[in-house]
Amino acid sequence: MFDLLSVDLLTLFFDLPWEVHTTDLVIGEITKPEQLTRIEGFQKEGKLKVAVFELQEMFEISAMQRSCVNNASMPDCSVWYYAKKVNGRLLTGDRKLRSVAEQDSVRVSGILYIFDRLVEKSVLLPGIAAEKLEALMKKNVRLPKEECESRIIKWRNSAM
Repeated sequence: MFDLLSVDLLTLFFDLPWEVHTTDLVIGEITKPEQLTRIEGFQKEGKLKVAVFELQEMFEISAMQRSCVNNASMPDCSVWYYAKKVNGRLLTGDRKLRSVAEQDSVRVSGILYIFDRLVEKSVLLPGIAAEKLEALMKKNVRLPKEECESRIIKWRNSAM
């Protein structure tokens, strides 16, 4: 979500034909008021559903966190738990979270999956996708450089 915010693509992300969920624990991590206002706007529009957990579920999430060898946070474990519960796809850029969730048979995708869908569904033109991904690479140095660059070249060539 934060990567999409940083390159001004969050609104387009919510234009994809998906039902998007997160958890109240993830929302609680948002510290910048302007970001929280935007997220709450998507929630009010019905584009973002926020799961709130019962006490028993919080115990289960806590147990997941304690069993996690890579010190995943409670908010991370909450989205892992929720994706597993609803048989959904977990969207994350966190390598540690990806690893444990995949080991638990949860479908996991990252920011490149989102970029691919934005272009595939014609929500974002390929040339603009290339520009936005290039901008994101400057802000997030942990992105897979080769995969990003191959998309940038492909999208630039298809925009000509």
